[in-house]
Amino acid sequence: GTWRTLTEAEWEYLLNTRSNASSLIGVAQVNGVNGLILLPDNWSAPNGVTFKSGSHSESSSELYAQYQTFTPEQWALLEKSGAVFLPAAGYCVLDFNEVSNVQEFGYYWSATESDKYGAYSLFFSSKGMSLNDGYRFDGRSVRLVKDL
Repeated sequence: GTWRTLTEAEWEYLLNTRSNASSLIGVAQVNGVNGLILLPDNWSAPNGVTFKSGSHSESSSELYAQYQTFTPEQWALLEKSGAVFLPAAGYCVLDFNEVSNVQEFGYYWSATESDKYGAYSLFFSSKGMSLNDGYRFDGRSVRLVKDL
């Protein structure tokens, strides 16, 4: 019942390892906010909502909405069916003291260190998503999960 951050292996499972991973992930704009939608295993679409998995062929903040858009009402149905939304919150590099690329890129830390100064994180844009490592002193988002 404790809140925690996903490990690199758990992010890997969500993005690549589960049998239908590519059909359960998609970029979108939800209520004017760009981001990535993750759906649970064995997900089925709620009535009145169509989900398009995948991403755009290019990277730009404008392309999330071109790929697919959900209203607050549609998102409420998706969320009720188990969908999770990760906003494209950008990142902060230690040397610059400002958040960059909000609405264009999303970076979410894992709990797994890559080396003395780094840790693995999820990266996404309107073009796709991947796991990579980054310096732990850079500012990236954290998505907490709770074991049930």
